[in-house]
Amino acid sequence: MTQTKGTVQRTVEFNTLFMNLNEKGQEAALTVLKSLNFAQSVMNLKREENQRNPTKQLV
Repeated sequence: MTQTKGTVQRTVEFNTLFMNLNEKGQEAALTVLKSLNFAQSVMNLKREENQRNPTKQLV
């Protein structure tokens, strides 16, 4: 999978910001990212479930 110019720029920006954080800040950032990843996976599961059963509403 090729990366778009925007994706590359965001990755560079993320790496720069992350590396400028101290150890505590990096741990906090990783916790936030893991939480966001979990929330996104839950929402994707609900969306898939809604597509299989259109009468059920998303929360």
